[in-house]
Amino acid sequence: MASETTPPVEPQVDNTVTAAPVTWESTIKGYFLPSDVECMLNAGGFDLSDKDDVSAYAPQIYVRVKNKTMPKQMPPFTQQNPDPAHPLWTDEMCANFKGWMDGGFP
Repeated sequence: MASETTPPVEPQVDNTVTAAPVTWESTIKGYFLPSDVECMLNAGGFDLSDKDDVSAYAPQIYVRVKNKTMPKQMPPFTQQNPDPAHPLWTDEMCANFKGWMDGGFP
């Protein structure tokens, strides 16, 4: 007669991911490439490397990055065929930016 064995019990693993808070220094500042900063200083009159400037223009920036009209692509690249070295923002980046705005620009 074969004896019944109890299968081994798997350890309980907590798979929840705790995301770090989105702040200017930890997240948002890095979204703006040096070429973005230079372009907006010349064309837009504000500084994408400055938290106060980005905070002041955040609603307009958010609409542009969410609609994929910013960052502007330069020929031979287009908004539909972006430069891999200067990509459009991902949905996650847009959500982080929105959360940063909604959280009071930490």
